Amino acid sequence: MGKGEKKNRKKIIDEYSKHVSSGKVAFYKKYGIDFIMGKRHGPYLEDIGGKKEVINLHCNGGVFNLGHRNSEIIKLLSESLNELDIGNHHLLSPERAKTASLIAELMPGDLTYTVFGAGGGEAVDLAIKTARAYTGKTKIISCLGGFHGHTGYALSAGDYKYRTPFGLRLPGFVQVPFNDLISLEKAIDDDTAALI
Repeated sequence: MGKGEKKNRKKIIDEYSKHVSSGKVAFYKKYGIDFIMGKRHGPYLEDIGGKKEVINLHCNGGVFNLGHRNSEIIKLLSESLNELDIGNHHLLSPERAKTASLIAELMPGDLTYTVFGAGGGEAVDLAIKTARAYTGKTKIISCLGGFHGHTGYALSAGDYKYRTPFGLRLPGFVQVPFNDLISLEKAIDDDTAALI
C-alpha cells in the first residue's frame, strides 16, 4: 500500500469516525478489520485499494439480496427515471395502484390494502400502531435479543442493547426470552395487542 492510499484510507476512517459512527470505527479497529468498501458488483465487494475482494454475506440488508449493482435492476431504474421520479404520496399514482394490487393478490383473506413506507423500522412502527388500533389494546410482546429498527416503537420492541443509547423504552412493551413458551404464556394477558 502506497503513501497516497494510506493517507486516503486514514482520511476516510477519520471522517467516518467524526461524522458517521465513531463506535463502528472503534469496533473495527478492535478486531483488526481494515476493509473499506470500494467497487461493488453482484455478491462481491472490493476494498478501496482494489487488492482485496470478499463475498458479501450480509443478507439482512435486503436491498442487496439481488446483488450489488445488478444490471437488470440498473436498466429498469434507468428506463423508469426517463418517465418517473420519486412520486408524491398525496396524489394517486398508477404505479402505486398496480404494485398494491399485485401485493394484494399474494395476501390471504381480506388483506387488500398496502401502506408504502421508507424502511423496516417505519413498517414495524406501523404494524404496532395497527395492532393497537385494531385490538384497542396496548401491550406489545417481543423477544430478548431482537432487532426491529431504530424508530420509536421498533426501538422499544428491540433488545436493550439497541435502545440503551437512546433512552428508556416506551410504555406498553414487554420482552420474553426467545423460544421460552412458558414466559410468553405468562406475558400474554387481556391487554396484549401483538407479539412481534
